[in-house]
Amino acid sequence: MPRAPAKTSDIDACGLSLGELGELWLGPNPSQGSLFRDREELVAAWEAGRAVCMRLWGSHGRRPQGFYEFEWKGPRPPYDVERSTLWRAGVLSEAERAELEVEWAQAYDAAKGKGARERREAYENADIPEELIRAWAGARRRPAAVPEQEEAAAAK
Repeated sequence: MPRAPAKTSDIDACGLSLGELGELWLGPNPSQGSLFRDREELVAAWEAGRAVCMRLWGSHGRRPQGFYEFEWKGPRPPYDVERSTLWRAGVLSEAERAELEVEWAQAYDAAKGKGARERREAYENADIPEELIRAWAGARRRPAAVPEQEEAAAAK
């Protein structure tokens, strides 16, 4: 009985070595330099390995070096504000955006009992976008409707 052919992973199928994929993730090795001969080879590698790199390292509000080299306008944002920067730029998938907003809401709620400075530090450490902080703070200040008012409004 013939064997079924082994399935090839997307890593194997992209045609790049693990070292080359690693360079697309983190950038060239500072002590050894690039594994690619020239810019043209680097561009071709990104085109071949983009899907793999984004699947492995383009999630949870983070992006690989290749993304910043070939798809991002401007310098790579600092690590501590990368997620909020990508959120503001609208480049996250809906799932990533929702994941981060849940995480940020939890960090926001965890800081509720702290003083103003401690809250601000907690928000910065969590990289919560200022826009969300303002929206959540505004929602907190609005009084909840009284049930009788809601019933009266619904009856109109």
